[in-house]
Amino acid sequence: MELVYTWVKNIVCFYIFMNIIIHLLPKDSYRKYVRFFSGMLLMILVATPVLSVLGQEEVLMQKISQAGFFQELDNIKLDTAHLEQTQKKAYLQEYERAIEMDIERIAQGKGLNPLKTEARLSEDYQVESIVLEVSDSKEGIVVPKVSLGDDSLKHPGADELKQELMEFYRLEENRITVSVQ
Repeated sequence: MELVYTWVKNIVCFYIFMNIIIHLLPKDSYRKYVRFFSGMLLMILVATPVLSVLGQEEVLMQKISQAGFFQELDNIKLDTAHLEQTQKKAYLQEYERAIEMDIERIAQGKGLNPLKTEARLSEDYQVESIVLEVSDSKEGIVVPKVSLGDDSLKHPGADELKQELMEFYRLEENRITVSVQ
């Protein structure tokens, strides 16, 4: 009789405790999750004494432990996938920075002063596009721009730079933008 009384007392205390928790939740959207979890716990709380009498309590606890293990394993897999994705993004950014520094070095070799360099890589680390803004003045010395017949102003080193970048990175002309300030 004491066993039944303790069992009923545990169920009532659990039910009261869960109702207090549900009413203290800050958002209504959390209630369905707490109710689901508390329902699962209530089922275990109700079934444990019955299984104890039948000698199956150990089997229940083993199944619960096993389910918890597999849930934790799934969480670890998700965490690992997230870490791999984060690491890949970091590598991609570092490679982009290295390519940008290389492009700036090439531009300086052509007598141009790089102001802004942007290189974009694909997921498989292939150069997708290059945007480069350069100045044709270096340390106060202004190089005159060449005027073509169509009234557009071009810097002779900018075209050479663009051609070199196209050949080096094997890109089409429309994927490289070099603007002279």
